[in-house]
Amino acid sequence: MIKDIAGGAFIEVGGGTSPMPYIPTNIDNPMQGMVRIHGNDLQVWSGSNWVQIAASYTTISLSSSAQSAISWAMNKISEEAALEKLSESHPAVKAAYENMKRAAEQLKATIILSKDEQTTT
Repeated sequence: MIKDIAGGAFIEVGGGTSPMPYIPTNIDNPMQGMVRIHGNDLQVWSGSNWVQIAASYTTISLSSSAQSAISWAMNKISEEAALEKLSESHPAVKAAYENMKRAAEQLKATIILSKDEQTTT
């Protein structure tokens, strides 16, 4: 039985209510295998006493490579935002930033053309 789900890096797990269902118990005359909720625990009648059913705690997270990729992307977004802001107040930075964006677009176009050329030859 899963009692809780905890988030890991880059994962948010929303709350909810207790996963325990309402099961009316007859503690005066329990039968072997009968299940009850006692506080936050799920218990089963063994025939002679109530035994707590073991619970596990699950963690959900991304793999380390996914975490690295997200961290890299977040850093790139921050870097680009900082360059954009700096270029607003410094004309030389603005010109260099625009040249860098044009060069990146030219590189993408060149890569696409070279792939097209390889598939046609």
